Amino acid sequence: MSDKRIVHIIGTGTIGEPLIGLFCHYKDAWGIDEVTFHKRTPLSDERGKVNSMLRRGALLATDADRKDAFQELGHKVSYEANEAIARATVVIDCTPVGNKLKPNYEKIAGPKVYMAQGSEFGFGRQYARGVNDEAIDLNERFVQIVSCNTHNICVLLKTLGEKASDKKVGVESTPNDLPASATAET
Repeated sequence: MSDKRIVHIIGTGTIGEPLIGLFCHYKDAWGIDEVTFHKRTPLSDERGKVNSMLRRGALLATDADRKDAFQELGHKVSYEANEAIARATVVIDCTPVGNKLKPNYEKIAGPKVYMAQGSEFGFGRQYARGVNDEAIDLNERFVQIVSCNTHNICVLLKTLGEKASDKKVGVESTPNDLPASATAET
């Protein structure tokens, strides 16, 4: 691994494409030297999407056996997939198969941390920003970023828990605390 701060994103779908754009846009402000991304399948109908990411400054990595097909579509391939991973400081897997790919990641020494998207249970320690920040161990290499649904539920539960602890919650009620129908004599 080099001294450069390199973010490598695997996948260019619903999560990956906007994330690549975000890292490219804030690259200088966040002190990132390079943004790379892995796309597995060369598709002519996604030529515009890939070109857009390249124009924004991201560098394309592909599987070695697909490099020619990407180049035939007019894309500049900068790295082979495992080479890009090995060069990265952080690898963010935005595919639904992070657990399947994890054994390959474990063999590559370069990156300090691998992150997988929400549905990859068992990938690593689960993390939700602002909910369990204290659970992050900077010595762990594998982290699962919980799904947006899980994150929002956790934030709601944390907020409700904080509000409940701010109020004095009693377990006993006096007749004055009960609704009129509960104290009416029968």
